[in-house]
Amino acid sequence: MSESSLETASGSSSASRGGPSSHRERRAHRIAIVSAGVGNPSTTTELARGIALKTSELLKEYGTDSDIALIELKNLSNDIAIASVSLQISPALQDALQTVQSSDAVIVASPVYKATYSGLFKSFWDIADADIVLGLPLAVVATGGSERHALVPDTAMRSLFAFMRALIVPTGVMAATGDWGSADLATHQDRVAAELAALVVADVHQNLLDSVGGKYTRTFKARVDDNADETDASEGLDFGSSLMHLAAGGSL
Repeated sequence: MSESSLETASGSSSASRGGPSSHRERRAHRIAIVSAGVGNPSTTTELARGIALKTSELLKEYGTDSDIALIELKNLSNDIAIASVSLQISPALQDALQTVQSSDAVIVASPVYKATYSGLFKSFWDIADADIVLGLPLAVVATGGSERHALVPDTAMRSLFAFMRALIVPTGVMAATGDWGSADLATHQDRVAAELAALVVADVHQNLLDSVGGKYTRTFKARVDDNADETDASEGLDFGSSLMHLAAGGSL
């Protein structure tokens, strides 16, 4: 990720994750923005940046510092296209993915094209690890030319990140052309920031992972056991079971 893609809030510093929240050293929290805006400047990026800055302001009121990492996908479009067809992840793209994974909250933002998020936006998440935002507080943000797209954050975007098991804040933000500068848009931005800040301060991400442990990821070891009755299901899938025979088209 280029230097222009990383923005640090005033008075903040970065730090790595620690152990359980009760024993974790005080550190700056990272807020990552992933924006698929293509303009220069991009209204999509600016909408997300406003939420991030307000979140950082609220975290400071809670007594904690924060930094903001801005990932503009337009600067990684070639890397994303190559990775989509060859699975070759460039250092810059890997850096962006790592930034998301090491964050405490994520704001995802996309312009709306034909009633959904952009292809560039979707391609980035397609190449990301399935658990990259697992349990992370996340806000969905979109921009479009018409109010007809008002439900995109709460339909298309929310369903994508529900699949990726993020903790999506209750409020989504959609800004149409006529919304800029309105009190309603500012209110929505402030509400999203408050929701994100509350989840970050509560450390729900790490507490959730600490509580659940390794139960999110299930790894199956394929094996066949001639004696299905003595198969230990915890060791892997039993392809010799009656259920597997049925699934393969056989009869019980």
